[in-house]
Amino acid sequence: MTKLFKKWRFFLPFLFLFVLIHFLKDITQDFLKIQTPLDIFGDVIEDLSNLPTVAQKLYLYGLGGLSFIAEAFLLISIPIVWKRKKFSKLEKYVVIAIVFLFIFFLIATILDPRYKQL
Repeated sequence: MTKLFKKWRFFLPFLFLFVLIHFLKDITQDFLKIQTPLDIFGDVIEDLSNLPTVAQKLYLYGLGGLSFIAEAFLLISIPIVWKRKKFSKLEKYVVIAIVFLFIFFLIATILDPRYKQL
């Protein structure tokens, strides 16, 4: 195994844990509308008021929905690829989903007015 592959395998359980916690936070905060200690983990409050209505809906329902689906996909896929000995096509999709979530979280953070002051 190459060094990069070994490092990737080392970080997969941590990525899984991060996605699991954020997925549970999304369910409790966004769907069930209940407060839990998970709310402090990745609690970004986006200000979409300066965006056109179409962009607001695209962000909330398009990207937000895709991020929820990507997290569910990763919760299923990471344990599968972690057990494999070779880099597979499924693993490529895992990388794509992680990159998508990173970009989505970055955009969400940029849209939070609390972080514009930093």
